[in-house]
Amino acid sequence: MTTTYRYLFVDLLTNDILAELPLTGVSFTQQLNQAGALQGHLLLSGMATADFNVNASTIPGRTGLYVDRNGILIWGGVIWGRTYNSADQTLNLMAREYESYFERRRITTTIDFSNIDQLVIARTIMNTAQSVPEGDIGVIVGLETSGVLLSRTYYNYELKGVYNAIQDLSRGEDGFDFNIQVSYDPITNEPLKTLILGYPRTGTVYDPSDPEALVFEFPAGNIVEYEYPEDGAIAANTVYALGAGSNEGKLIETAQDAVLLADGWPLLEEQANYSDVTDATYLQELATGQVLAVAYPPTTIKIVVPAYATPQLGDYQIGDDARLVIQDERFPGTLDAIYRIVGLSVQPGEDGPERVTLTLTTTTN
Repeated sequence: MTTTYRYLFVDLLTNDILAELPLTGVSFTQQLNQAGALQGHLLLSGMATADFNVNASTIPGRTGLYVDRNGILIWGGVIWGRTYNSADQTLNLMAREYESYFERRRITTTIDFSNIDQLVIARTIMNTAQSVPEGDIGVIVGLETSGVLLSRTYYNYELKGVYNAIQDLSRGEDGFDFNIQVSYDPITNEPLKTLILGYPRTGTVYDPSDPEALVFEFPAGNIVEYEYPEDGAIAANTVYALGAGSNEGKLIETAQDAVLLADGWPLLEEQANYSDVTDATYLQELATGQVLAVAYPPTTIKIVVPAYATPQLGDYQIGDDARLVIQDERFPGTLDAIYRIVGLSVQPGEDGPERVTLTLTTTTN
């Protein structure tokens, strides 16, 4: 089947489609609990740019972009940068997923929560950000709950970032997953943006009895190549979480992975800054969640898979579990374990086959 990509440019506030432009050299990523990125360029030589509404539809910070693959939206985000190069007459564009918009928003009204579900807090923070004039980009929220009740106060004078507030909640000891996903409205066919919250996680849990469970194999399988980096420089078995205050009055909580230290690991220390946190219990939860994520050098594998091979692009999504089977010089005894898809990178391949790179890890944060 022929694969067709379309690139729809929209007004960020109204979501009205301003143009459909023939981007080339495109690559885009998705990441769990983070904003993925897109880059691509538009050759302006010989193009009637006024007729295609190129200038108005690509204004950084004002316009958005959706990627359509065979009639299904698979990526959406805000255009944050464009650069024109007169030598090759190309307009280079840089965009990041819609989560990135809330990196540029602040909590400007004091919001107080007492024993409220953490997912309700996350939704309320986003809804509050979208309730101010010119602040609504149309992100729809659901009704998910987690059963984890928290008490938090976000003071207006702190001007806490909206994205940072939600991310901090997600990184707690009993945190959650979040992503803004895009799709077509089944009735109007208009592009939609929806905040997805998942406790304790999103995605499909691997079930060995499910015939459609994701399996990736190398070399006798659907993996073209893989990369297995191990980075001890980012590991820490002791995390100091720094809260509000200064000097001797600064709030500090510590979390350690006692099991690794007892097993003979040297002390590896790191600090995390949460200058707006005044609650010691919450700060301890953040420290504990952080040390669970970074105590052991993250086991991460990047695999390259054909978009057309089973499972095909579209059969899996960020957050899904997959069985990974590798047998070669690096794993002569065979690596056979369950990993989680936490990153996805796609190159549509205008002059060749699509290239999909999946990032898998044994950690969930």
